[in-house]
Amino acid sequence: MTAPSLVEQLPVLADPARGRLLLLLEPRELAVGDLADALQIPQSTVSRHLRALLDGGWVTSRAEGTSRLYRADPAGLAPALADLWQLVRTEVAGSPEAERDAERLRHVLAGRRSRGGFFADAAGRWDTLRGELFGGRSELLPLLGLLPADAVVGDLGCGTGHFALAAAPFVRRVIGVDGAPEMLDVARTRLA
Repeated sequence: MTAPSLVEQLPVLADPARGRLLLLLEPRELAVGDLADALQIPQSTVSRHLRALLDGGWVTSRAEGTSRLYRADPAGLAPALADLWQLVRTEVAGSPEAERDAERLRHVLAGRRSRGGFFADAAGRWDTLRGELFGGRSELLPLLGLLPADAVVGDLGCGTGHFALAAAPFVRRVIGVDGAPEMLDVARTRLA
C-alpha cells in the first residue's frame, strides 16, 4: 500500500479541529473521551476526526482494556507530510483555541491522576475485598505449588478440611487429623 500523496492529505488537515487533535496527540496517548473534554466537542465528532487522521496515517491507535488510545508521531511521517504538518502546526499552535485545549487537557489529566483507579479507591478495604474475591489466606496458595508432587502432607487439627482441600491438588496425599469426630465428618463430606 502506498502512502497517500501530499495533495490527498490537504483536505485531511484542512479542518482546524484535526490540527488541534494532532497537537494534543504529539506528546502523549489519549482516549477519545480525553480529547472530547479538551476540545469541548462531542465524542462522536472526535471519533470521526480520528478516523480521518488514522486513514491518512497521521495517528496510530492501540487498544488498552475497553479503551482505544491514539497518538501522533510526526517523526514517522514521510518527509513531505512532516513538512506539511510543520506548516499546519505553526498556525494551529499559536491559536487561542489550541491554548485553551492544552489548559483543559491539563485539568482532564490531573483529574484522572487524582482519581487513581480501582486499587486507589479500594486501598482502605482491600484486605476484605481480597478475602471475598480469592478466599482467606490466598497469598499462601502459591507456596503449596512448591511442595513435591509425591509428598504426603499431614493436616493436624484439620477442622473442616479447609487446608486439606487447598493442598490436595499439589501433593499425592493429605491426611487430616482432628480431635473432634464431628469436624472429621464435615471434612470427609467436604473432601469426598
